[in-house]
Amino acid sequence: MSMDVAGRVLVGVDDFTGTAPVVLAALAEARRTGAGLTLAHAFASPPAFGPSLWLNAYAAALPEARDLLERQAARLRAEHDGLDIDTHVVVGHPAAVLIDASHTARLTVVGCRGVGGFTGLLLGSVSAQVAAHARRPVLVIRPVGGEPPDVDAPVLVGVDQAAGGAAVVESAFAHAQARGVGLVAVHCWASMAAPGGDAYGEHDRSAPEAAAQQLLDDALNPARHRYPQMQVVRRLIRTGATGAALVRESAEAGLVVVGSRGHAGVAGVLLGSVSQVLLHHAHCPVVVAR
Repeated sequence: MSMDVAGRVLVGVDDFTGTAPVVLAALAEARRTGAGLTLAHAFASPPAFGPSLWLNAYAAALPEARDLLERQAARLRAEHDGLDIDTHVVVGHPAAVLIDASHTARLTVVGCRGVGGFTGLLLGSVSAQVAAHARRPVLVIRPVGGEPPDVDAPVLVGVDQAAGGAAVVESAFAHAQARGVGLVAVHCWASMAAPGGDAYGEHDRSAPEAAAQQLLDDALNPARHRYPQMQVVRRLIRTGATGAALVRESAEAGLVVVGSRGHAGVAGVLLGSVSQVLLHHAHCPVVVAR
């Protein structure tokens, strides 16, 4: 069963209370952008081994899930000024359901480190699969290890020269504007030591840093023209461990925007090392931009 979620914020729901962080985050995104919100619950079809008490219970679970999800939607509509919220209960693997729907969704929101359903974030789990395969941006809500991010905390974006980097920067600017916060743009660079241990021999050792600064400026300038009022902090970090550096920076951010790299195959998921590090260790939610 396919879902019509064109232009909407889509969230995978396991908790029907309406207070799960992933649902509240999706609700906030819908309100910021003026988009409708779709609550989706999916579970895999039972094995076809004939009638059983388990299959009967499964059949009964479908209408119950629909009722619980619709009650949740009704409560959220009442609490949030009649926000456009619809619901879908779909029989199918949760990752496949969300990935299919993500083709037209404005944003797909998933949680992480839960038990089954939409909320796991181990390699091969639902959240990791959605983050790797979704056709549009994915927001991964990480558990808060300490205090939740300040509502005024900036959006953090990692900038490099990879193909598709302009889309990542544009996404970061758009998220920052929707939140009414500033942007911190980080570019990590590392100088290469020449044979003999001298970094650049007789050459100007400031050249690599100057090139890194130019790369960062060139990446940001097109979006700066479209968002002239945006407060942007540009930061160069000299390190070869980009993922670890961005994780540290994320402690002061309200959101991290990162690109995806690599291809996910049947046997596993590959997002690129930086994306993987952030999805597992960032101190705030992570957007995987397309």
